[in-house]
Amino acid sequence: MGKITTKAVFKEYNQEQIQLLPPSLEELIPANDLVRIVNQVVDSLDLSSIVNQYEGGGASAYHPKMLSKVLLYAYAVKIYTGRKIAKALRQDIHFMWLAAYSRPDFRTINLFRSGILKETIEELFKQLLLFLVDHGYVKVENYFTDGTTVAADSNKYKVVWRKNAIRYKDLAEKELPALLAQIDALNKTEDAQYGDRDLEERGEQPLAKDALSAGIEKLNKVIEKTSNGREKRKAESLKKKVQEQAEKIAKYENQLDLAQERSGYSKTDPSASVMRMKNEELLPAYNVLASSEEQFITAVSVHQNPNDAIGFKEHLEGLTFTPQRIIADSIFGTEENYQLLEAKGIESYLKYPLYHREKGKKFKSEIYRKENFVYHPAADTYECPEKQPLHYTHTSKERQKKTGFPYYTRIYEASDCSLCPVREACTKSNTGNRTLSVNLQLDIYKKIAKEKLDSETGIALRKKRGWEIESCFGDIKHNMKFRRFNLRGLKKVKAEITIISMAHNLRKVHLKRAKQGA
Repeated sequence: MGKITTKAVFKEYNQEQIQLLPPSLEELIPANDLVRIVNQVVDSLDLSSIVNQYEGGGASAYHPKMLSKVLLYAYAVKIYTGRKIAKALRQDIHFMWLAAYSRPDFRTINLFRSGILKETIEELFKQLLLFLVDHGYVKVENYFTDGTTVAADSNKYKVVWRKNAIRYKDLAEKELPALLAQIDALNKTEDAQYGDRDLEERGEQPLAKDALSAGIEKLNKVIEKTSNGREKRKAESLKKKVQEQAEKIAKYENQLDLAQERSGYSKTDPSASVMRMKNEELLPAYNVLASSEEQFITAVSVHQNPNDAIGFKEHLEGLTFTPQRIIADSIFGTEENYQLLEAKGIESYLKYPLYHREKGKKFKSEIYRKENFVYHPAADTYECPEKQPLHYTHTSKERQKKTGFPYYTRIYEASDCSLCPVREACTKSNTGNRTLSVNLQLDIYKKIAKEKLDSETGIALRKKRGWEIESCFGDIKHNMKFRRFNLRGLKKVKAEITIISMAHNLRKVHLKRAKQGA
């Protein structure tokens, strides 16, 4: 090849150039880089809870401080799988510097994340929150709370539906009488218990199991005693059918045990429930509840029920600090949740379902709605728009929400609506008077909530809620691209969402410091 001639001047490029001193990674990492924030913050945390998990003995282990830093930084820069983290430790100078050239393989990383860190991550999150409080990033005064669904690490086509398990179990049990009748015929006995009757209703599981066990015992006796080859083959064939039926019933019972009250679950991750996502697609997923202050995540929890209100109690139990106020959307505004905050001494700024609607003209024009009847506490009566009183008649029997929370309703009834000119507009009853079913305690909570929400403080907090917690979810799902869990099982998923929340907080610290430096 001929020599290239050009007037341009290039910097020297020689890959074999020997340097007098090897380069230091310390010099290659900018002073305000995110990796330095992760390093500094983790160095300031008390990791004794993690260190104490190691039993000791055997070969030396990678230091948990190094592994914690690597995992948190990896999540902060959108690297979530063990193999990709291990690759970064070999190729990325930021990871090399953070790990001090240590190179744990993906198995070590996954084992640490799914094992030791899974058991201690809540304590680590608490330590980080203490750091944020001590450095003035949060005051733990106002917690803005909401929920979001995150897809599970599972196959969306491998879902077990509870209603299908019930149906198939019923069908399997309905085939038992015919099999038992064949056994009795083979045994030349009559089954007075079943005859040609069907099995009892679903739920009598011991009966089905006992009948199958007894049938197999009878067949074993026939197989053991009979000398007739034809009868023996018939008994063996029938025994196989009975065993297959027993396996079917056991399979569907196990599915129902796993599903519990859930509508469905994933075969690949049985802890994941089927939930409706933002795009209306039904997928195995988890419901994540989070609280934030100044866009730092101050509490996070994972739930198998898609209803945010149902998981709120468990979320409150996991709070590291008790805030002065909790601000949340209308789905959280239930009697149970109002009562929980009252018991914990936390100011409630939970909206209730009709909070916005009742401010509208249309709602106020619907004068025959229960909410538009006037209550007179002294007389314990309601007054309809036609000025007729509705008197208390009785209290309903105790009923329970899905969470097991008990509630009662008080029934009020008008004396005589027969001559009322607007009776048809007021009540759908053809013969009776207008009645009201009232949860008085909930109405009291709603009245208090409305006063707080409409106050100057309440208006400011409601406006702030719109960009507080939603910004956290937006950063995690959009900026960090974390829309699907990488681990399976409720406990591992809880650990992973805690890691991603800590990574979000570290990114936020980095942004705050960069802004202050600018």
